[in-house]
Amino acid sequence: MRLKPKPGDFFIILFIAAAAVILLFTLRQADSQEKTALIIQDGVVIKQIRLDTLENTEIIEYSGEYPGVIEAQKGRIRFREAACPDQVCVGTGWISRNGQIAVCLPDKILIKITGTDSIGNDTDIILH
Repeated sequence: MRLKPKPGDFFIILFIAAAAVILLFTLRQADSQEKTALIIQDGVVIKQIRLDTLENTEIIEYSGEYPGVIEAQKGRIRFREAACPDQVCVGTGWISRNGQIAVCLPDKILIKITGTDSIGNDTDIILH
């Protein structure tokens, strides 16, 4: 038995699609020219890197149960290596826009990119 769409079904689909587009544009953070990457371990900022002024590649090694390496280049940052079992953080790849985050949950490391207007003024996540 095949179900046929009713005229009301198209309105519902159209409403859901319109709501998704509106949410996409309203929840997206504006990208600024000045970008700072915050590297947070166990809820403590261990390093701040200005990505917009970075001239050379910077390598940050972190310790913990699963040590790893974070790589920062002009305008972007990523988990380059990690000893964690699932490697999701490495698979995230490069992040470069305000509001983007990359997380290594087993080692409680968070990389967050912020613009100059929001450094330290908001809390997105607390790890315990």
